[in-house]
Amino acid sequence: MTHTPLKGVRVVDFTVAGAGPAAGKMLADWGAEVIKIEPLDGENGRYTGLTLGLRADEEQNPHEELKDGNKRGIPLNLKDPRGMEVMEKLLDTANIFISNYRPKALTKLGLDYEQMSVKHPQIIWGCLTGFGTEGPIANNPGFDTVAFWARSGAMIDLCENGEVPVTPPFALGDFGTAGTLAGACAACLLQQAQTGKGEKVMVSLYGQAIWDNACIMQAEYHGNHWPKTRLNPDSPLRNTYKCKDGTWTMISVLNYERYYAPFMKVIGREDLIDDARFNTEVAMRGYKKELMDILDPIFLTKDYAEWDRLLTEGDIAHDKINHIRDTITDEQAIANGYVYKYTNRDGTEDLLVSTPVKFGKAEPIEHRNAPRLGEDSVDIMHELGYSDETIQAWAADGVVRTR
Repeated sequence: MTHTPLKGVRVVDFTVAGAGPAAGKMLADWGAEVIKIEPLDGENGRYTGLTLGLRADEEQNPHEELKDGNKRGIPLNLKDPRGMEVMEKLLDTANIFISNYRPKALTKLGLDYEQMSVKHPQIIWGCLTGFGTEGPIANNPGFDTVAFWARSGAMIDLCENGEVPVTPPFALGDFGTAGTLAGACAACLLQQAQTGKGEKVMVSLYGQAIWDNACIMQAEYHGNHWPKTRLNPDSPLRNTYKCKDGTWTMISVLNYERYYAPFMKVIGREDLIDDARFNTEVAMRGYKKELMDILDPIFLTKDYAEWDRLLTEGDIAHDKINHIRDTITDEQAIANGYVYKYTNRDGTEDLLVSTPVKFGKAEPIEHRNAPRLGEDSVDIMHELGYSDETIQAWAADGVVRTR
């Protein structure tokens, strides 16, 4: 049975696109009851799967399952006072509110922290923005391609030689930032339990990118400049090599002096163990090209399988550089429940990627299909005390969408 440490916690999820919904998905997978609020026609992230070449309809919507599975939902017209009344009643019962709408939009709706903390002092208010809540571009639109990748420097400095910007993986920044928001909101539950008071939680795609690249930021500050090329790495023992069969491998020796001699034994160059040019990390920095000229031809002499055996026997950290298509069926990913199969509403089997935190046992999350527009509305409104007559009338008036 899946462990659910947030059972009993209610989250109002007022999010769109990628990062915000993914944060709600993590909280839902941890056991929280997550209720997603969206426009009557659905938020645009429902159809993002089309961009990825996937189906995005009510019977099969894999990308929607990735972000909004295990939630309930209610589409509301928040421009109508009656729609906002429903929202306020949900907030009265909630532990956490999360949103990635821009600050100005939240303020206009009365859902900014300053207004909400007065009406709902218990609320943990989690806000995910593109560039942060302060500064000259705080209200700029900030998808991960611009806020996480472009402005942080990652898009140009993480590619070979910095000549052409990398094509950023879809929503990579979104999903990492989602984990930070979910974790921060969950951390505030302790304060809430002890004092009854909420908290203001702010994360941004830009801030996440800077954190994720913290080591490179420090290196740059101290004059170790990026971008890099594999032909001139920080260390040839932390670098990529092509094997005889065309497979690439990553060697990652962090404790240089400890593993230099064992590494040289693995590659059959014991004669270099006492070579003063290479046997300390400080000395090696002056002879990186010379060492690369030695190592590249050596790795081309054996297939990856043979290098894998030798490097494993030598306790040298390494791995095959996989394609993403390889990871989908990787036995290590499957064994830990990182990828698993679920059933679409039309009965077809599909692949889902699990949120990365496991509690108690490494197994897939028990998956509940993402809510179709309006399918939970009647139940949620009943729970808030609304009658069938009111629900039907408000649905007819365009306040709430039901099925």
